[in-house]
Amino acid sequence: MKLRKILKLRRLVILATAISTFSIGANMESYKKDFKCFADYPNTAGHGINQIEVTDTLPVWHLGYIYSSYSDPKIMQDLQKSIKDSADFKKKYEDKINKQKFSASELLKVIKEYEIIWRTAFLPQQYVSNVHNTDMNNNELRALLGKVEIMTSEISKNMSFFENGLARTSDAYKKKIFSDTKLSEYKNWLNRISVKKKYLLPEDQELLLIDKDVNGINAWSNFRSTYESKYSFMFKGPNDKEERKYTLTELTKFVENENRDVRQRSAELFFKKFNEDSYIYAQIYNSIIQDMMLIEKNRRGYSPMISVRNISSQLDDKVVETMHQVIKENYPLAQRYWKLKAKLLKIKDFNNADVRAPYVVKENKKYTYPQALALLQETYDNFYKPFGAAFENMYRCGLVDAVVKPGKRGGAYCDYFGPTYAPVILLSYQETLDDVSTIAHEGGHWIHGLLFLEKQSLLNSDIPMATAETASVFNEMLLTSRLLKENEKNKEQTLAILISKLDGVMATIFRQTAFSNFEQTVFKASESGPLTPEQFSDMFVKEYGALFGDAVKMMPDFKYEWARIPHFMRPFYVYAYAFGDLATISLYEKYLENPKDFPAKYMEFLAAGSSLNPQDLFMKMNIDLSKKETWESGFKYISSLIDQAEKLAQ
Repeated sequence: MKLRKILKLRRLVILATAISTFSIGANMESYKKDFKCFADYPNTAGHGINQIEVTDTLPVWHLGYIYSSYSDPKIMQDLQKSIKDSADFKKKYEDKINKQKFSASELLKVIKEYEIIWRTAFLPQQYVSNVHNTDMNNNELRALLGKVEIMTSEISKNMSFFENGLARTSDAYKKKIFSDTKLSEYKNWLNRISVKKKYLLPEDQELLLIDKDVNGINAWSNFRSTYESKYSFMFKGPNDKEERKYTLTELTKFVENENRDVRQRSAELFFKKFNEDSYIYAQIYNSIIQDMMLIEKNRRGYSPMISVRNISSQLDDKVVETMHQVIKENYPLAQRYWKLKAKLLKIKDFNNADVRAPYVVKENKKYTYPQALALLQETYDNFYKPFGAAFENMYRCGLVDAVVKPGKRGGAYCDYFGPTYAPVILLSYQETLDDVSTIAHEGGHWIHGLLFLEKQSLLNSDIPMATAETASVFNEMLLTSRLLKENEKNKEQTLAILISKLDGVMATIFRQTAFSNFEQTVFKASESGPLTPEQFSDMFVKEYGALFGDAVKMMPDFKYEWARIPHFMRPFYVYAYAFGDLATISLYEKYLENPKDFPAKYMEFLAAGSSLNPQDLFMKMNIDLSKKETWESGFKYISSLIDQAEKLAQ
């Protein structure tokens, strides 16, 4: 698509949203009338979730619709029942699966039974894990989580024969049975299973690996989260008269402060901490890498290692490779932006602690929690009323935990509990525009989850990472369009919004791709054995050096940032963010081309869950992920944003 068309589309976005004048100071009164939690979602409504009032007091979530508390005896009862049911399931069906005795009708019945067992088994670990994330210093909760994980692994061992057995069936059996129209609902799930055949180990080894992971990769990840949650820093913030204690989440937020001294000091402080503890994180990371090398590469035969993630996400290696290639080819675009930002901020020695610095204008705003929700609510109502109605259930029904407190997991996420159960969101809200964007982002995940959990079965609710970030990014783009519309006559405010949007692009597309390239380099180097903290740091600096070029200098301890990235505990996940951003830009262009008909089709797209593979799902929206042009068009859009920012900066 030519740049001129992209620029035209960019102008159309303001017209397409058709957003009326709206005061950010508005309260939530207009959204309190005639509201009932999940009135339009009868499957989800069955758990008795009650409406809450939105106030300036930050909310904690109410998970009583799952269990009354983490001491609820039903948690253990559900696990014990699931262990028994899964053992009975194995006894009843293992031999028949191995002997390929099921007709299509019989197999459909067994799949439904399999789902029912997992729906109950799934809840305890998801519930306890989320409660633990709000109180990670609670030893009782930590012990309970460990116990729940062990019991869940017992269920996994009992049930693993089913998917593995289906995968091992002959090609002739698959052709005859899997393609039967009676199983059409599970067609994509069966396709995903079929691909596993090549990589499966003997069943006794598969069972051993389930046990091993409880005390392996899962244990390392839990340890890391718990260890990091205990960090505290003595720091003098911009509004402090003297030093006081800050959590890591609070401290890292200062890297986005308008005061450069605050940014630099906070960055130096937490980089120093990760430098000091780099040997701990190297040990964790090495353990995860070597475990994957031993099992996934040497035993299963995955090559390259990123294929582990690609295949589980139903993506062709070539598609992922093309995306990485196109992003790296556009590194100069990121450097062009950072040079513009350095000029705007009048910083000659622009470094990594400046890349998230805000562009401050006189009208720089803080957003209370109700103000943020009011802004987002009207934005999504104007996009499509049913879409806004879905979003409203998220915060009106006690499903957001937004408080900032010690011992709470850092970052933000949306989590699911399976079909008919409402998703939840965890974040730490601090009234910045970036925090509003975080609600928009996680709210996209939430709407996505609500739609597919309402419509799909459990096995069609396992969203691959290729589509996992679509709704979140799309929500952010709607918010950006809204803000640009409201401020189109205010050049400084428009520039600030563009800078905020471009900062997000740099973080999700370019930064995460540098992380992904780092991961691939690390795994290749680790074929010769574990790496030292210094080796991890050298590889990190090399990858970031390619991205930063001569536009951004690196602080000495920045090389230890690899130790600060929890996503490395889930190898090769990080490219999902870049994938989601770029694929969603193509999706957004479809919206601009047909703003009247697109929203309903988009909600159907989200409601499809994992019933289609990502490439087929995007083809439903006339987007071909296999074409290089699909990925390149995203950078034409990004370039148009930089063009606008450069013009305004003059």
